[in-house]
Amino acid sequence: MNTTTAKSSIKKAIKEAAAIDPSSIIDFFEIDVTDIQFDLSLIDKKVFSEEKNKSLRQDRIFRFHNSVSLTTREITFNDKTYIAIPIGVEGMEISSTGTLPRPTLSLSVKPEGVKALSQLKAVLEKIGDLTGAKFTRIRTFAKFIDASFPDGKNSAKLISKIKNHDPDPDAILSHDIYFIDRKTNESAQTLSFEMASSIDLENFGVPKRLVIQDKCQWQYRGEGCCYTANLTEEIHGVSNSEGSAFKNNFKTNRSAPPVATSSDERIFGESISNANGILTFSQGSNAQHAEPWATEEEYSIGDQIYITKNGVEYHFVAKVAHESSISNLPPNKSFWYSDQCSKSIKGCKLRFKGVLPFGGFPAVNKVQ
Repeated sequence: MNTTTAKSSIKKAIKEAAAIDPSSIIDFFEIDVTDIQFDLSLIDKKVFSEEKNKSLRQDRIFRFHNSVSLTTREITFNDKTYIAIPIGVEGMEISSTGTLPRPTLSLSVKPEGVKALSQLKAVLEKIGDLTGAKFTRIRTFAKFIDASFPDGKNSAKLISKIKNHDPDPDAILSHDIYFIDRKTNESAQTLSFEMASSIDLENFGVPKRLVIQDKCQWQYRGEGCCYTANLTEEIHGVSNSEGSAFKNNFKTNRSAPPVATSSDERIFGESISNANGILTFSQGSNAQHAEPWATEEEYSIGDQIYITKNGVEYHFVAKVAHESSISNLPPNKSFWYSDQCSKSIKGCKLRFKGVLPFGGFPAVNKVQ
C-alpha cells in the first residue's frame, strides 16, 4: 500500500462515517497466541496441528467477529476469514483524564460447531489462560469487506445485503492493539480477561534489570549473550584441534554449535580421547550441522537443527535416528537434546574462554 492508496482509503472511511445513512460498523477481532505458545515445554505437548511443509503460525492466530445481525457465517476481510462467535469487548474508549484504557474481553467457551473456538479452547486447557496474548480489533464498515466469488470469498447472499458495496481492505476506522493482562472471570459459559496497552507501564518495575549475583539475565543466543554466529575459535569453549567438526561452524553465517543442556551436561565429548559428553565426539563430527528443522527429513544421532523465534535460534541435537514429523517436533525429549544455558558462570565457561559475557553480577554480596 502506497501513500496515495492510503489517503484514498482513509478518505473513503471518513466519508462513510459522515454519511447520513452509513453501512453497518463491523468489528474484527484477532487473538494471537504465538508468543505464549512458543514456550518450548508447550510445543512438546503438540497443541497445534501442522500442514505439510507449511508454517505453524496460521493456527496461532484466531479471528472472530460478532456482527451476527449481519450474518451468522464467516466474513472475509483483507483476505482473512473471521468466524462468528459470541465475543464482546468493553472499555476501549479513550478519555481525556490521562488514564490509559484497560478493556475487558469476554468470549464464550462452548466450542460446539466452531473449529477455531475448539482450537482456542485447546490452548486454554494447556496454558491455563491467555495472559500475554496479543489482541487486535479492526473496525471498519460493512461496505468495505471483500467481494464475493470469484473475486473474493464472501457469500453472494451477504454481499447482497450491503448497499453500495466497495471492497477496500485499507479503509478502516481504527486498528487497536492490546495485550491480555489477566483473567477476571470464569464460568461454565464464558471467560473474561482484562487487557492493557503495550505502553501501559503500570506493572513494570524500574529499573527493569535486576541485580542478581549468580544468574545470567541475557537471552541465550540473543542480545547480550553473543553466542550466535561468526564466533572465533579462540573464544569458543568447545572447539579443539582433534577434528574439524566444530571448526566448520565458525564459517561466515554459520550458527554457533550446540554445547550443553540446562544442567551443564555436555552434549558432545570435547575430543576423541575425552568422552565427557552425552554423545561422543565422533557422533558430532559425523553429523549434519545446524540446519533449520523440517518435516519428512531423515535425522541421525547427533544431527543438529534449530528453530528461529523473534530472531533467536533454539538449537537441538538428535537423540535417536528418526524421520521428522509433528509427533517428534523439538523439543520432544524422546527425540532431541536441547542446547540450553544453565544461566550460571559454569554454563558461560562451557561456551567461552577468557572474558565471559555473563549477565549476572557475581561481585555483589547478598544483603541480610
